[in-house]
Amino acid sequence: MTRTISIGAMIDQLDGLRDTRDLNEWEHGFVTNILERYLVAHKDSRCLNAKQVECVEKIWKKHFA
Repeated sequence: MTRTISIGAMIDQLDGLRDTRDLNEWEHGFVTNILERYLVAHKDSRCLNAKQVECVEKIWKKHFA
C-alpha cells in the first residue's frame, strides 16, 4: 500500500531535521529557505515552484522513505 504525503507535511518533517547532522550544509540552507517561504505563505505550498517541490521530495525521500 502506497501512502501519499503532502508537500506541507514533508516540509514540516524536514524542519525537524534542521540543526542536526542529518542534513548537509546545502540541504540545511535549502530547507530553511523553503520553510521561511512556506510560513510566510501561511503554510500554502503553492508558493513553491516545481523545481523547489522536486528538491523537497528528494531530500524527504533521502531521510524518511
